[in-house]
Amino acid sequence: MQEISCHPMRFFADPVGKPPLLLMHGMLSSRNHWRLNEAALRSRYRLIIAELPGHGETRPSEPYDVRPDALVEAIEQARITLDIPRWHICGQSFGAGLVLRYALKYPEYVGALVWTNANRLLADPLTPDQLAVLHARADKVDQLGLEGIRSDRVYPGNARYFPAEIREILKHDADGSDYSIVADIIRHALGHVTVRDRVRSLRVPTLLVNGMRERAFQPWRQEAAEMLPFMEVVDLDGGHSINIEQAEAFNEAVMNFLPRYDSHLEVEKKAALCST
Repeated sequence: MQEISCHPMRFFADPVGKPPLLLMHGMLSSRNHWRLNEAALRSRYRLIIAELPGHGETRPSEPYDVRPDALVEAIEQARITLDIPRWHICGQSFGAGLVLRYALKYPEYVGALVWTNANRLLADPLTPDQLAVLHARADKVDQLGLEGIRSDRVYPGNARYFPAEIREILKHDADGSDYSIVADIIRHALGHVTVRDRVRSLRVPTLLVNGMRERAFQPWRQEAAEMLPFMEVVDLDGGHSINIEQAEAFNEAVMNFLPRYDSHLEVEKKAALCST
């Protein structure tokens, strides 16, 4: 596996030879978020697994910008560095916000898009009171470090429906995260990832894999389906991290959807090769 750094993120890329698929995790997770999906997806795709700054072992070596648009540019730099003409993209939670932003800015480089539950994605901009709550959450992580991480509502160590092995891996990764960078992402990115003002202009083939047990997301699921009438939706009996809680069903949904658009990637790759 090839490792590349596209400041301030890292990417882990399989060898060439299959259609490329980007996987983007969410807050307080890591590249290990996709452990239960990798084998099934890798059977057909070249996986490029992203890791957020401050998460896992990814530490920016210079001053960093974690605002959503800066992270989208890091994703685009990875595509350029890996010489990928077009790829499929998939994101979970905060990562879903990033890949949707990417698809809206760079639709010509996207074959198809998959996303999962993401509660801020279609929300209105934060009010001053909501911003204050978010900043208090970030301050808690900044000031308390590990205790602040472990008390955060998305801390994977508290995920009751994760298989024990995955929960322990992601708990270890979260405990070892860079607390100040995580706080910066909460403060400057998490509440600003919404694409509500432009999502209706999305034109790439799209699949939402919805964890139905996350009640807070279900109104957003319905609104997303209304705003994007071409979007396919698969509802599964699970919660926020549906790719972990219902890994086999998630893999099946993705593998039923993406291959319909693989020819887009192959045609683009051949055209690029012929033009050089």
